Amino acid sequence: MRTAPEQDLARRPPDRGRAHGDTRPRAANGRPARPPYLGSGASIPTLLLVACGTLGGVAFTAVYLAEGAFRSGYDAVSQPISALSLGPGGSLQQGNFALFGVLMILSAFGWRRLLAGTRGGLAFPVTRAVVGVGLVVDGIFSQDAGHGYPPGVTTAASSLQGELHNAAAVVVILGLAVGCFVLARRFSSDPLWRDWAPFVFATGILTLVFITAFGLYGGSGGVAGVLERLAGAVNSVFGLAVLLRLLLQARHERQAAAWNDLGGRHSL
Repeated sequence: MRTAPEQDLARRPPDRGRAHGDTRPRAANGRPARPPYLGSGASIPTLLLVACGTLGGVAFTAVYLAEGAFRSGYDAVSQPISALSLGPGGSLQQGNFALFGVLMILSAFGWRRLLAGTRGGLAFPVTRAVVGVGLVVDGIFSQDAGHGYPPGVTTAASSLQGELHNAAAVVVILGLAVGCFVLARRFSSDPLWRDWAPFVFATGILTLVFITAFGLYGGSGGVAGVLERLAGAVNSVFGLAVLLRLLLQARHERQAAAWNDLGGRHSL
């Protein structure tokens, strides 16, 4: 005659996932546990790493805007950001590219921690790292002179250095756009972030639209400089919004944990 626990065990449906070696964590009902919400339980070091890329983008923007405003003979409306790597003071923009790239690579480690075990947990950090490497390459190799800057310099045949710079720039902008699409897919599966998915997807689309329009100008002339800056700006704005929400979420979790701890002490 079976005991009560044996009878209860016999009535349970077979755990097919476990029978086939499924080691995923299980909820109380025996089903696979839902993956954590984006940012839940994130440590301060992880959030600091994530912030490196976003704040690096803000610093990068501030530097090239300041350079563009005060560089003699440079027109920020029509000239690309990369032209600031040429002429007097060009090393400052080269360093600006490289520093931003290093910070993006650091942010990839933060995003890897933040997204580990979830959709996009590897793909999105990889896009961050690829963008970072592309920015470092842009810092090492400057674009070719010409197209109106530096003043008085005629456009010459493309050099290997210029081609490497242009190729890295393409990698950077495509990496930003693809990263948006990967993150949009991740957001769509997260109840707390699902409403953000259309906005991050739109950010990726706008990035491609602005950079395509920039290319149609041939990389300079008209409002080419504005279009290139808009391609980066939409990513910076959305990145700041995501970072702010992650920080607020972390603060709320810590406050809730403190209240729970306080309530537990009073109940003793």
